[in-house]
Amino acid sequence: MWFYDNVTREEFEKKKDLVEKTILELGAKEYEIDLQYAQKTTSYVGVQKETYYSQRRIFSFKDDFFRVDEVLFNDKPYIVLECGTLQQLINNTMEDADPFPYDLSDEEIKNEVKYSLGIEEYPK
Repeated sequence: MWFYDNVTREEFEKKKDLVEKTILELGAKEYEIDLQYAQKTTSYVGVQKETYYSQRRIFSFKDDFFRVDEVLFNDKPYIVLECGTLQQLINNTMEDADPFPYDLSDEEIKNEVKYSLGIEEYPK
């Protein structure tokens, strides 16, 4: 159940598409793999639960693998990049980078992707 009034699921998915496009623009390559599990995200906000199945692309950059995912908070949805090795990808044990709000500007999203890919360090 989508529980936000300020953004639709479709609008949110378009922002995730923008993140994927940015990943490619920054030099990552799409990685073809047939995963043996469903790409499912379940978030809990209070007593509400949202489960979403998403067939997001996998990307390789340097020696790591990435996939766009989501984290739903009370105020709004956030985007997060899952990061890990090939073995972690296969085992569905990738780590989440720092999540960022979906409603950042395109330039701010690009910066967040740079941080997640390790191109730039997070500001201190």
